[in-house]
Amino acid sequence: MIIFVAEHHKNPVRCIVSSSDDKTFASVSENAIYVCDSATGHCISGPFQLRDVDLSDWGTGLDACFSPDGKHILVRCCPETILSCCAVVWDIERDKEEFEIEGFDFVFIHCGHNEGRIASMHWIDEDGSLIGTITRGVRRPTRIQVQLRDVRNSKSERLFDVAGVAVAQFSPNGQYLAVKKWSENAVELWNLEDVGITHRFEHPPGNLRSLQFSSTNDYLMATFRESHHKCLWRLDTNQMMSFDLDVGYDPPAVIHTNRVFVPRDSTVEIWEVTETGSNMIFKTEPLTTSSITSICPSCDGHRLSVGSRDGTVRMRDLEDLRSNQPVTQDVTDVPLIIAFSPSGDMMATRSRRSDYVGLWNTTTRELDESRDVESRDVEYRRGMEIAFSTDDNRMAVLTGSSVTICDIKHPKNCLSFDPRPRGSVRNRKFAFQTCNDLVICTQLEGDDSDEISGLLQVWKLEYRSECTFSLPINIRENSSIYLAPNGSTVIFTDPALCYSWNHDTAQFIRTRFTDEAHLGHPAYSPDGKFFASRSPQDNGVRIWDIRTGQLRGKPIAMPDAEAIALSPALNDQSLGDRLIALRCRDTHTISLFDVDTGRLRAQCWDSGSFIKFIRDGTKLASYHPIRIHDIKDLAAKHRNATHGYEPIPRNMRDGWMLGQDDDLLFWVPLEHRRVLCLPHVETIWDKPTKLGLSSFRYGRKWTECIDLGWLKKVKEREKEMGRLLG
Repeated sequence: MIIFVAEHHKNPVRCIVSSSDDKTFASVSENAIYVCDSATGHCISGPFQLRDVDLSDWGTGLDACFSPDGKHILVRCCPETILSCCAVVWDIERDKEEFEIEGFDFVFIHCGHNEGRIASMHWIDEDGSLIGTITRGVRRPTRIQVQLRDVRNSKSERLFDVAGVAVAQFSPNGQYLAVKKWSENAVELWNLEDVGITHRFEHPPGNLRSLQFSSTNDYLMATFRESHHKCLWRLDTNQMMSFDLDVGYDPPAVIHTNRVFVPRDSTVEIWEVTETGSNMIFKTEPLTTSSITSICPSCDGHRLSVGSRDGTVRMRDLEDLRSNQPVTQDVTDVPLIIAFSPSGDMMATRSRRSDYVGLWNTTTRELDESRDVESRDVEYRRGMEIAFSTDDNRMAVLTGSSVTICDIKHPKNCLSFDPRPRGSVRNRKFAFQTCNDLVICTQLEGDDSDEISGLLQVWKLEYRSECTFSLPINIRENSSIYLAPNGSTVIFTDPALCYSWNHDTAQFIRTRFTDEAHLGHPAYSPDGKFFASRSPQDNGVRIWDIRTGQLRGKPIAMPDAEAIALSPALNDQSLGDRLIALRCRDTHTISLFDVDTGRLRAQCWDSGSFIKFIRDGTKLASYHPIRIHDIKDLAAKHRNATHGYEPIPRNMRDGWMLGQDDDLLFWVPLEHRRVLCLPHVETIWDKPTKLGLSSFRYGRKWTECIDLGWLKKVKEREKEMGRLLG
């Protein structure tokens, strides 16, 4: 259903507008404008750079419109000053900026004897002067003034004034100006052709927020502040329809006839408004891996343009909407990882769009329905934490002030208790010890006094819960807590404090480590025996042995490391005793080093944001999106690589996979790049992309892949566009 994906912009697409004949469209980002063919997405004019305009205040208030002949485009920005903005007019043929206009709102007139001219709206202060780029608090506006301006000579003339205006909006074709006055619960429709009021629409009492015309110029919608209530008027019959619908404002919804297109994250809902209310008649599948920033239905309603935060424009065919198919249900819901089990065989996830928590088997990549946490009435909440027991048989869920212990093999066996101490809880971490007791470290809301601000507790879990150990700790308010996966060690930062569990005395004992000043944000090994930290002083990554408190090996220099993972003891001694994985923020590469020698063992490209060793250190998991790498494969690739080995990102440039001599192999659509299964990735969860090479053509044979009928139509369209622009 996606006709094309245009990747012209480098920044989020803030506005899309179609020409009156639907043959071209313009997409606007914060620094460029492209005019493109609506059939192919190819750029036919531009980019126009937004020069001589202060872009620092430009946001979602970007707007644009075509001239009736399609040869000029007007782009309006809405900066922080709410009474004045500016617009720039470009000549599409000559790729030239014609002039800049100041005012509040602008539109090309598409009908009547003023066709081709620009109508602009200006606020007038109490002294009768035009308000420039100042805020409302400096000079009070009392009315608006509508002016007309010619494109070629940029001369303007006053058309008419309207007093007592609260909200005003031009229709897309420049035929009408809708006006809401402060003193009336009504909207007046002024005709710019004969300068008179042609319609008057009464509305219920309320603080009107905005007015918006449909792209077809036949409906007008009013929204109200502090309410989801909407009014929709049909201009030819004056019929009013009322409905309640949360349409959001960033990006704004769009009206086409009596249908409201509402962007929701990566999907678009289409609602139809009738006399009885509103009804959602269609919901698209996710249109982008990024979030939607702008939408624009075509004038005939057959297609939908969608701009995204990643800078792309997608044109979608609405054929399934015209065939009256039922609402499409969104079945794609990539899980978000909350926690891995110690063995790495399971991971706890939550859904993106519901309070659903489930357990996945990382080997079979299937959701274990018998271990559905939702059936135990445990809902995901912000800040929820999950910990697995060391034998993978139990799972603890911490939400709010309650801890729920679940038996994984027997899901119905649950134990819940409230370990909350006195006072308000600021932060809490917990983990299972090897004996399956639960360690809970709590940070309390403190003050500047010497009162206790933290607690270390150990809870014995059998048929009921019992606190067997409690240690008060004085820690600062801004200190962070890092608890080992097996509950054996807890580290506090600012100042650096470390407590280790003594199995003989069954107590946490304060321990000291070398180079404590370099403790930053530690990462523990899965067995809890080592931890690593990137120093806030010199950015070097250090590894400590928790049992001795001594440094293990030399610091590893990697200033841009944003994620750290330590492996457990490795059975394959060819890779060393232990590995440390560091992910570089700038190059999106994961580097694996030997802990003792600091030797680079492997390197790969990965776009995930978190990394973790699983399954006895034989696998490395990254997520957002989820990938699982085989360590042996990565190491073998690195050993066999040439001296000039570079990370995999070099093999992809602007979506093109490159050969050894930088020759173009094939192009990958944007929505598939982040999930492309690059070499040595064993498992990928997030909508895996599969590449079939059965009909592969290389070199000069690439022309065999072209649909000659399609190519002929494209060439005919290009000639037609050349004649229109010529």
